[in-house]
Amino acid sequence: LCDLAFSNFISYCIHHIRSFEGEKSRHFNFSSYVAIPYLWRFFHWVKVNLMHDKTKKTGPFNSLREFIDAIEANGRLLRIKEIDQDQYEYTALMYKLIDEFGFLGAPAVLAERVKIDGNWVEGPVIANQYGAADIEALAVGVNLKEIGEDQVSNYKNSLKKMAALCPIQGIKPKEISVEAAPCKEVILRGSEIDIEKFPFLQTNPVDNGRFINTGNLVTIDSENGRNVGTYRMQIKGPRKIAVNAGKGQHGEVSLSGRAQRGEKVAHAAVIYGSDPFVFAMSSSKTARIEQDELEIAGGYLGRPVEVVKCEDSDILVPANVEMIIEGEIPLDDMEPEGPFGEFFGYMGEAMEAQYYMNIKTITHRKNPIFVNSFTGVSRGFITSPGEANSNFNMKKMIPNLVGIHLPSDMVGFFFMSIDKQRPGEAIEHAEKFAQFLGIAKVLVVVDKDVNIHNSLEVVRAMAARWQPGTASKILKNAVGLSTDPSSMGDPNSTGYNSHLSSKIIVDATRQWPEEGGPENFAPMNKDCLLDSYPDIFNIIENKWGQMITAQRKKYDD
Repeated sequence: LCDLAFSNFISYCIHHIRSFEGEKSRHFNFSSYVAIPYLWRFFHWVKVNLMHDKTKKTGPFNSLREFIDAIEANGRLLRIKEIDQDQYEYTALMYKLIDEFGFLGAPAVLAERVKIDGNWVEGPVIANQYGAADIEALAVGVNLKEIGEDQVSNYKNSLKKMAALCPIQGIKPKEISVEAAPCKEVILRGSEIDIEKFPFLQTNPVDNGRFINTGNLVTIDSENGRNVGTYRMQIKGPRKIAVNAGKGQHGEVSLSGRAQRGEKVAHAAVIYGSDPFVFAMSSSKTARIEQDELEIAGGYLGRPVEVVKCEDSDILVPANVEMIIEGEIPLDDMEPEGPFGEFFGYMGEAMEAQYYMNIKTITHRKNPIFVNSFTGVSRGFITSPGEANSNFNMKKMIPNLVGIHLPSDMVGFFFMSIDKQRPGEAIEHAEKFAQFLGIAKVLVVVDKDVNIHNSLEVVRAMAARWQPGTASKILKNAVGLSTDPSSMGDPNSTGYNSHLSSKIIVDATRQWPEEGGPENFAPMNKDCLLDSYPDIFNIIENKWGQMITAQRKKYDD
C-alpha cells in the first residue's frame, strides 16, 4: 500500500509539473524532480517503521523477479507509473538519485511504462537494482539483522559473506525440461520478432540509438567451452543487434579464435534479466577464460543453475531469466557500432567494425521485466563476489595483503591495504596489479589501519602519509582500457582491451626512515584517545547513542 501510494503520488506530481510547465515540459526540467528524494525518504520511513512486512527475506535468489520482490519488501524499490525517455527523464532521474543518496545508497527504480520514440511502451523497466550496498547484501544472502543504514558496513558484510565461500567451488548446471522453463513461456520466430517493440532504452542523447546493455552473450567453442559475458549491444533493426565484445575480452577471444580456425558463423544466445549471481559472473573477471561462469554462479548460489536448451542450437541457458535472444554471428563480416556512454562517465568511441547477430528466435516469460543499466551513472552489478575472490587469490602472492578495492564512485582508482613489513614494498606490490589491471590508473596503497572501503579515509591517508616526491612511481605505456577517454592509441601489442595508459602508484603508507620518513611517525589523535580511554566510545554509545540515532533520523527525514 505504501509503495502504491508513493507511486501514485510521484505520477501525480509529474503530471501536474508537466501541466504547469505546458509546452516547456517538452524539454525535461531537471529541477522538476528536486522534491523526489525527500518524498522517497518519507515513504521509506513509513514503510520501515510503521508497516511490518512478513515477506522480507535475504538471498541468494533464484531469479531476477524473486530478487526484485525482496528489494520491494525491504522498502528499497521506487515505483513510477510512467516516465518519458524521449526527454531522457529516466537518465536524469538516476543522476538525481545518485547525487542525493550516493552510489551505495540510491534505491532501485522501476517504471511501469516508458515513452520511446513517441510511443508509450509497457515495461516494467528496472534500473539500479545492483546499486545500493544494502541491496547487494540482500542479493548475496547477508542476514537481515546485519543489514543497516551504514552502507559501507553493508558492503563489508557482503564481502565477509563472499570471502567465507573462497575458494569458490563451481557446481555444474542442471538441465530441466522446456515445459518447466519460465523463459519459454512465449516463443517468437522469424517475422514474429521485432526487438524494437520492446522497451530497450537509449540512455544518452548522443548514443547511437537504443542498446541492450545488460545482455549476457553465451558462446561455445571447442577450445575454451562456454563463455558468458556482458557486452553492449546496439539495436540495428527488428532482428539484428551489434555485439561489442571489446578486444581481449573473453567473448571476443572466443569469436576471433573461431574465425581464425575457418568457421563462418557462430551460434549464440543472449541471456537477459538473470539473477544477481549469474549477472555478476557474466559482468566480471571472477571466472577465468577456461572456467564456466554458470558453474561459478552455481557455486555462489549453493545449488546448480537450472538451464534449458535453446530452440535453434544446443546452447544451454539459464531457465529462470526474463528473455533469451537466439541467433547467429557472422564471423567473416563486421559493421560500424556505437558510440555509447561508458562507465567512466564519458562517451565511448564509435567502432568501425564490430560483430553483429542476426536474431532467429526470442523466448521470454509472460510480461517480461526489462533491465537497463545507466552506465557511467550508477553501479552495474554486485561486486563483492569478485572482490572477495581477488583478495583470496592475491593473498597467495602477497601474504601481508589486507585487501584490495575498486571504488564504484571513483572509476580509475584502485585501493590496496597492506600490513607493511619492509620499506619499498607498497610500490612493489601495487606495480603487480598495474601491469594487468586496465581499469586501475591511480593505485593507492595504505596501511592496514585505513578502511579502503571509505574513500575519505584513503584520501586523508594520502594527505598525511604520502610524500609525492619520494613515495610515487609513474608507469608509462601500461595496459589501459578503451573506455578511458584519456587512453593513448590502439596498438595491437598491449593485450587486454588493447589501449595504453600511463599510471601513478601512490605509497600512502607511513613512510619508514629508509624511505625518507621520520624516525617516529606522529600518532593519530584518535589513537591517542583510544590508548588512554579504550572504552570511551562504548561509554558514549550507552549514554547518548539513542539521542544520536534520533538526531540522524530527524536529519534524514
